[in-house]
Amino acid sequence: MFRSIYIIQYSFLLAIGFVSGVFCFQAFSLDKSMNLIKLIDPRVLELSEVTIWQTVLPIVVWALFVLFFTTHPYLHFFAKLVVAVKATFFGFGSVFLLTQQESILVYSVWWFPFQLIYCILLLALCSVFGTRKVGSNRKFTFNRKLFFTLVLAFTVMCLGEMFVISYIIN
Repeated sequence: MFRSIYIIQYSFLLAIGFVSGVFCFQAFSLDKSMNLIKLIDPRVLELSEVTIWQTVLPIVVWALFVLFFTTHPYLHFFAKLVVAVKATFFGFGSVFLLTQQESILVYSVWWFPFQLIYCILLLALCSVFGTRKVGSNRKFTFNRKLFFTLVLAFTVMCLGEMFVISYIIN
């Protein structure tokens, strides 16, 4: 029962973040939207000449933010906020790609599936560091097995994303 509550909570977090990104896109002008996209993930604007660093760096930065806040004993609740911001950008970039006429293939093959899985992996990364109550004390635990599994999943996703960008889209 407790795990299903987390699944519901994380699903709502992703859905509300995504919808918030849609509303934010409607509130911004196209120029400001393009500047924000260029700052966070410039691949959305121009996918023709993507380097390995442009693929790896955005997800590493998001993962490091989540990992920093997750492992901090007093700021751990900010980790989910970082994932919510990532989901908001996911919705923001989705609307931008869908408003571009030639970007339906890019959205359906690259942007939507990979960004959704990245958001789910970031939410799983929030569970790497936890607390257990032992008597009257709290014991902090770091789940190494989950951490290395998530590192492997992020690596596979980055490789898959580079494959899709290089061979399917371009």
